[in-house]
Amino acid sequence: MDTLVVGARCAGAPLALSLARAGQRVLLVDAAALPADQPLSTHYIQPYGMRILDDLGLGDQVRELAPPLPANIVGVGDVIVRVELSGKARGSCPRRHDLDRLLLEAAQAAGAQVETGVRVVDLLRDGERVVGAVLDERGKRREIRSKVVVGADGPHSTVAKLTGATEYYGYDAERATYWAYWPRPADYETAEPYRGASAMLYGGRDLYFMFPANREQLLAGIAFPTENLGEWRGRQRELVLERLRAFPLIAPLVQGEPISEVRGVVKARFFFRQATGPGWALVGDAGLFKDPAGALGISDALRDSQALSRALLQGTEAALERYWRQRDIDSLALFDLARSSSALDYDNPLNRVIFGRLAQNELLRGRIVKVMTREIPPSRLLSPGQVLGWTFGALCRGQFGILKPLLAAAQSGARLQKELRIRTELLDACS
Repeated sequence: MDTLVVGARCAGAPLALSLARAGQRVLLVDAAALPADQPLSTHYIQPYGMRILDDLGLGDQVRELAPPLPANIVGVGDVIVRVELSGKARGSCPRRHDLDRLLLEAAQAAGAQVETGVRVVDLLRDGERVVGAVLDERGKRREIRSKVVVGADGPHSTVAKLTGATEYYGYDAERATYWAYWPRPADYETAEPYRGASAMLYGGRDLYFMFPANREQLLAGIAFPTENLGEWRGRQRELVLERLRAFPLIAPLVQGEPISEVRGVVKARFFFRQATGPGWALVGDAGLFKDPAGALGISDALRDSQALSRALLQGTEAALERYWRQRDIDSLALFDLARSSSALDYDNPLNRVIFGRLAQNELLRGRIVKVMTREIPPSRLLSPGQVLGWTFGALCRGQFGILKPLLAAAQSGARLQKELRIRTELLDACS
């Protein structure tokens, strides 16, 4: 076997698809009986993720499942910004059981061998090199020899555990999250202020969110400080309905009963992991797990699966290490963006000023679209001069609360630049 891929969802399946199309012998396994829902996943595929699906020949099938969204709405306090999207700048929100089914079927059609309901319980080694794995299917075990074993098995990756992949740049989530699905109102695409958009809405220390899923569903939920978990214990459904029905922009959409159980994540950790070693590699959430507030997980899994497939086809240790180091450089700014987007103090005087300016300036909203499409990094959305000018204006109006979040943003930016320098040096060293 050329490559054993462990995990057959939105990182592992497209990796197997690309490798099989290039003529590799690939075995793709997953512990679950796929296709199945993935309840702990956001559904949003960013525009650059849709481009990758187009390259794989699957973009139109995804759009048929979940028509592209025309806009994103972001609210901070009483400031609401609507970012209009068009053409290739639109993302889609398919349910995971549908998306994963498409990817799995495409991998099979390309020639990958697929086995579900199969767990990896150990790795085979020749000295320090991984040379295969021990698979378990309903208690029956067998050994599979492979040139490379890839872990695409999520944040609690068995492959990462068995290889001892090192974690770095990690942190614990400040928020817990609960959500459910509702039928999408018939006029959702035309009714104000929605007009088919997704929404992220910050109110105090809570974050409310909603987005269409597939053609007929609407997901809505709330993320709140983990310190408040005690009051939610045993009351999840009651409090989700109560809080959403009390939030003005979401309330009209959730007056009926949900069509799913209430789901949630109460404890999470976000991190980078060592992505390669002798005879193994990690991809997707197994190697890089971002806060879902950024809605980047599926798209970056697609991105990294394609980068890893190129490295595996080159067939050298140096190519695999370059994949790892380039992944870090491509992801650090987005990782920090997702972290800041879920910070408990995101609804602060500085962000209220910034979003107020974005609401008034079509050119700046267009730059948000360029960040979404990866044409520019998040750091180029606003210039330091613009932010300092807005800050000075706020200070002149007596809004001194803007200084604390401005200092925190500057410190975060300096930390990011330091990390980027370190990761760039590591990439240069393996080139």
